[in-house]
Amino acid sequence: MIVIAAIAMSLIVIALIGTELGYHFFMKREFQKAADLAALAGTQKLAATNNCGLAASAASTNAGQNLPAGIAINAPECGNWQAGQASAGSTGCFAGTDDHFLPGGTPLNAVRVRITQSPPALLGFLSGDRTICVQAVAAQQQPQAALNIRSTLAVVDASQSPLLNAVIGGLLGGNLNLGFAGWNGLLNTNISLLEYLDALAVKLNISAGNYDSVLQTEVTTGQLLEAAITVLQRQNAATPGATLDAAINAIGAIIAQIKISPTPLKLGELLNLQSGTPAAGLEATLQVFKLVEGVVQLANSHSAAAATVNLPIPGLGSVLVKTKVIEPPQVSAIGNPALAQLDPLGPDQIFVRTAQIRTLISVEIGGITSVVNDLLNAIFAQLAPITTFINDVLHLNLVQAVGNFLGGVACPLPLLGPCRSATAIYAKVAPATHIDVGIEAASGQAYVFNYSCASELNKSLIVPAKTAAVTIYAGRWGVDAASAEAAFFSPPKIPKADPVSLIEIGNQTVKPDACLLTLCSGLNWKKGSTWIADRKMADFALEAALGLRINSLEVAGTSENLTFQSPIPENLPEISQQPYYQSISATNILGNLAASLSNIEILSYKSTSSGILGNLLFDTTSLLNSVVSQLTTIVSNLLSPLLDPLVNFLLQTLGVNVAATEVGARLSCKQGAELVY
Repeated sequence: MIVIAAIAMSLIVIALIGTELGYHFFMKREFQKAADLAALAGTQKLAATNNCGLAASAASTNAGQNLPAGIAINAPECGNWQAGQASAGSTGCFAGTDDHFLPGGTPLNAVRVRITQSPPALLGFLSGDRTICVQAVAAQQQPQAALNIRSTLAVVDASQSPLLNAVIGGLLGGNLNLGFAGWNGLLNTNISLLEYLDALAVKLNISAGNYDSVLQTEVTTGQLLEAAITVLQRQNAATPGATLDAAINAIGAIIAQIKISPTPLKLGELLNLQSGTPAAGLEATLQVFKLVEGVVQLANSHSAAAATVNLPIPGLGSVLVKTKVIEPPQVSAIGNPALAQLDPLGPDQIFVRTAQIRTLISVEIGGITSVVNDLLNAIFAQLAPITTFINDVLHLNLVQAVGNFLGGVACPLPLLGPCRSATAIYAKVAPATHIDVGIEAASGQAYVFNYSCASELNKSLIVPAKTAAVTIYAGRWGVDAASAEAAFFSPPKIPKADPVSLIEIGNQTVKPDACLLTLCSGLNWKKGSTWIADRKMADFALEAALGLRINSLEVAGTSENLTFQSPIPENLPEISQQPYYQSISATNILGNLAASLSNIEILSYKSTSSGILGNLLFDTTSLLNSVVSQLTTIVSNLLSPLLDPLVNFLLQTLGVNVAATEVGARLSCKQGAELVY
């Protein structure tokens, strides 16, 4: 009997202890519910009044309605909550809590409620610490705004594929050979930014949700592109399609052509996300073409590689074009517009930009018959002012040789008696002349300046946008295309171009075979110690030259405030939907470039036998106004058709100019409060 009684007593004690433990866990759950509701009530009051005292009072009142008599919450705290923010240190039973809450931090957007209480015991004879510690943090739901920049390139045809292959492949140091189906696959496919960040986090062994680390961790070009393939393969498994197949294969082909050195990159250079942006704000999508293009441009900006494009230009033959990314783009930006408007270009900016690009065009004009003939005709029609110019400036005693070198010339002096020699003016196109044309397109930009969130159906974003300023240079940075490339792309700033020698002016010695009064016949030209009939093969003493130069001729961009406004939902969609795009109403930059060529400088220089242009002959160019005017027209007519078709598509392909792109916006106006811990 004693044994049975002992067993029964033990079972009763165990049952009582179990009941006490169950009651304890029940009370902890009730305390947590009360803390959650109190934090939400306090945060809602904070959102409505921005007054911490009223928020704390609301939290305490709500807790009193949900807790047993005699149980109270700790003093409620107002502060700032941001995902990923370092937590303030806590003590006691809350030590080590990682709630990302900063008491008193600004802007005030959250309330923390803690309860440290011991509930009444069911069995008072049981000893031990019954203290329950629970906490809740509720934060105001933040509005989220997103900006995108995309190319206006909508469809790629067979004629455009080679240029895209040359540019994109060249920026990576490889040789790309994608068909137009592959490019169109990239253009017509969107990718979830959240899924992309998660896929990249897996590749980098970063815990899920730690997006700030994903943005700031060093990665390779291949890893950035492989993460995109991972996401697209999942999409294709769910909803197979030819467009997705084409996009996946295109990215794979691009990865295979990465030949530049594997310099570490950071995704944060390409995507501008405010620190602590919640996952809901990352539901935005991004055009795959823009993502791939941005990754390629980011990689190129960290390398010395320049894309090489050989373009056929009517009348000029093949023109060599080199292009390089100086500063990468930021193709997408997401964040809280309430923070952004406090300092639109500060640390919480929502800012997108196009890439800063340098393009070098080297064209040989010496072999272009039409240009040479035009230059020669201009010169031989103006030998009189050239003769006066040379005599006055260099103190020579040259005479004008009337006519051109293909026919006879009049006797330079009234020779009476034996024929004697004379020094005659002569001008010719500089041999093997090449002109380097440099174009620098600065970054266009757009950013959130202001917003309103009266409701989900009454909201707006004000986005100042600025087109890229384009600066044109012309002259010579080297004796050939290779040396020009090294000089043009290497320094942080483009160096001053040397003038290009277009026309060489000098003299030749001429002697007629016979003279009668003032008429000479049988002209011979000195070559060494002999006389020859072919003037083109005769000795030529170089005295001066006319050179071309354009240094820093800028075509300014334009600025415009873009307004994205609901109540029409399509005009300012939710963050998870496709953005609404607007174009900037800008003047035609390329048209301005062509018009600006009328400002080409044709300058006169003292020269040497080596063809190197010497000191500028400053005060005498007025003597050559008519010649310079004709040369300017000829060279402008040469460069304009070169720039117009070339730069137009090249810059659009690179997404350099906001005027050639569109700015897209989205805004979610979330109201109320949500539990974040």
